[in-house]
Amino acid sequence: MVPFFFGSRQRRLFGIYEPAAGRGGGARAALLCNSWGKEYFNGHRAMRLLAKRLCATGFDTLRFDYFGAGDSGGEASEADLDGWRHDIVSAARELKHMSAAPRVVLVGLRLGATLVAETAPRLHEDIDGVILWDPIVRGLDYVEELAEQGGQKARLSEFKSDMADDMELEGLSVSPAFVSGLKAIDLCSEKLGLQARRLTIFTCKPPSDCQLLNSEGRTSEVLVLKTASPWKDATERTETLPIEVYERIVEWLR
Repeated sequence: MVPFFFGSRQRRLFGIYEPAAGRGGGARAALLCNSWGKEYFNGHRAMRLLAKRLCATGFDTLRFDYFGAGDSGGEASEADLDGWRHDIVSAARELKHMSAAPRVVLVGLRLGATLVAETAPRLHEDIDGVILWDPIVRGLDYVEELAEQGGQKARLSEFKSDMADDMELEGLSVSPAFVSGLKAIDLCSEKLGLQARRLTIFTCKPPSDCQLLNSEGRTSEVLVLKTASPWKDATERTETLPIEVYERIVEWLR
């Protein structure tokens, strides 16, 4: 396991690279993209163990923190989703370089899955598939849920994208641009253009009216599993680890 920093001097990103336990064929690599806020902390162990599973099956892996989050440079108030999409591109190319894999698989949890779906078209030639684990499908619903949980619903009703002041969300001081980015998420949009081979896993009820995420074919598979949702608070979880999710991901990648 190799902790290190990468990216530019102005945008230093912290990552943990783990080489595969063994390589039966050519190099393969998977980039793991976390969620943020409480979901980042709740899901951290599950993503760490997923990385170990993937390493055991022949994948080099890279986990990293977005700019303004975790151990990467910047403050939470400097974060924005366009920047985090750029961070995924940087991390994917860093992993390609370190592993010598010709292409990488992108794996995202919650907001990480959403950003992977939005970023994958940019990496067209560099990726070998995407795995979306409980993606946030509609940002407006997500922000309202977070604001209600944090007692910020009244504040959110006054929100305007050109506001000068940061606001608190998930216990963090975030910029109006960050909130606007969250609210603009729409994975059901026909403009998304996600053509990559993909596996989408829901451990919660999936949206019923989203044609893209519910479609199946040669290049996509959608699973609804009754198993743990590790990104939730401990009081809402019924199991400690999503073993079935790990098994389905490994099986899909074989």
